[in-house]
Amino acid sequence: MVGITDKKELRKGVLKIRNALPPEERAVKSVLITERLTELHDIREAATIMVFLNFGSEVQTDGLISWGWEMGKRIVAPLCCPETREMMPLIINDFADLETGHYGIREPKALCTIVVPHEEIDVVLIPAVAFDRQGRRVGYGGGYYDRFLPLVPRAARIGVVFSCQIVPEVNADLHDISAQIIVTEKGVIVSALAVS
Repeated sequence: MVGITDKKELRKGVLKIRNALPPEERAVKSVLITERLTELHDIREAATIMVFLNFGSEVQTDGLISWGWEMGKRIVAPLCCPETREMMPLIINDFADLETGHYGIREPKALCTIVVPHEEIDVVLIPAVAFDRQGRRVGYGGGYYDRFLPLVPRAARIGVVFSCQIVPEVNADLHDISAQIIVTEKGVIVSALAVS
């Protein structure tokens, strides 16, 4: 079991690499990732997709959100509650439904959106600092997705990162829930661990 110091070092190292990607390269790779996502059976068959709103040097998700609206899918985005470190899944119908919220991250405007029951979410796209090929994840340290994913056990769990964020091994904690699929600009990784 890797201690917190090791996770901090891994987080720091991978973020340094990701942050060093030029903006135009991140944009091109994000388009490739969006194309791969829209080809996935889980995404194409989903009625309700929960999408993270990218921040900083993360994979850009606006293209997938726009595609989802065009396809008539219900798009849900997380509203973070720092007091409880929980997320509420709220419907967004337009980018005008968003505002800059906690941590400087875009989030749904709480007053003009609708909370979606957890059981209605078909797919959750998961951000991360790093994944290994088994679907194990290093997040940003807030624990939001660790708390949320057990609430949506039937939803497909899809990690979305650049290929430079795939690491040889992540030593997961007991509460960690793995991604079933990881999508990068280079391909789709199906986890052998996260079959449930």
